[in-house]
Amino acid sequence: MNGRSLKIIFIIFGSAATGFLFYAYLHYSESGFFPSFGKQRPQILASMLGGTVAGVALFFFNRILNKWLPWGKYFTSRFISGYITNTLLAFAIMLAVTAAAGSLSGSKSFWKALDWNDADLKWKMGILLITVVFIYNVVYALLYSYQHYAIAQIETLRNERKQLELQFEALKSQISPHYLFNSLNTISSLLFKDLPSAEQFIRRLAQTYQYILSTQDKKYVLLKDEVDFVQSYYYLLRIRFQQQLSVEINLPSGIMNSRIPPLTLQMLVENAVKHNQLTGDKKLFIYITSQDNLYLKIINTKTTEVNDVHSFQVGLENIRKRYQYFTDRKIEIKDEDKFTVSLPVLDHRQKLVEQKFSA
Repeated sequence: MNGRSLKIIFIIFGSAATGFLFYAYLHYSESGFFPSFGKQRPQILASMLGGTVAGVALFFFNRILNKWLPWGKYFTSRFISGYITNTLLAFAIMLAVTAAAGSLSGSKSFWKALDWNDADLKWKMGILLITVVFIYNVVYALLYSYQHYAIAQIETLRNERKQLELQFEALKSQISPHYLFNSLNTISSLLFKDLPSAEQFIRRLAQTYQYILSTQDKKYVLLKDEVDFVQSYYYLLRIRFQQQLSVEINLPSGIMNSRIPPLTLQMLVENAVKHNQLTGDKKLFIYITSQDNLYLKIINTKTTEVNDVHSFQVGLENIRKRYQYFTDRKIEIKDEDKFTVSLPVLDHRQKLVEQKFSA
């Protein structure tokens, strides 16, 4: 049995109970006694039938109204229009059921002890029906709000988990044995020919690992911190590749406090180095700049490409998915004479995607 069937069953029982209570209250207010199922069985059954018909009709009518006026976009208008139309519909159903029951019984006072010529009774019925429909609409709105909140919370947790998984994948690529092996080899060679450089290399290596480990649980960091990390990382690469590699960073101060997923710039620099040969006269130039303070542009020249294209695509896909968590703007990639990746600047004043799920 699916969720919709369970809802309908719950509505049938709830509406039937409401119809019975509706009749019981009116009967008691007019006669001073609660109705007896033995004596007022037809009246009770008719009231329960009327309540059931009204409840099911309102359920399907509100599903249609939800499409015309979604709660998420027009909450106030949806509540007011729903209340008015539900009240009119409930009145129409009540009058139709009452008239049908009266014609079948051949009596003008099918509900025993209730006199239809009593104006006070009509006011009671009207006020009671308006109150019941109002409570129904309030409960309906609260259930929608709770469901929307629950879905939003689940979606937020799912996205946070996905974001952490992506950061974990980025982290693994930076602390891989291969990366550590190359760094230790470089230190070993420097110890015999340039001790001050070896000492500086170790300091920079420690800084990079400190940054990697300190950002492993963060969804974003400040751009200026990421730039400092890339400069330390560039120092390590420069020791290895000497004049074959040049990284130039030219960013305006106005965007240095913007946000960026950690290790993003470093991954793009590493990809450029990993997928281009740096030997002999084959030099690699990498530029990190901005476009109208709206995009970060990472541009690298191209030498002879290395055949390992799979890890290159994995790195770009990791960055693309992490950016999807923060913004609807897309990452732009151009593979022409130069390889260019354009990253949206995540300004602190910008409404991020994660805020959409917390509503």
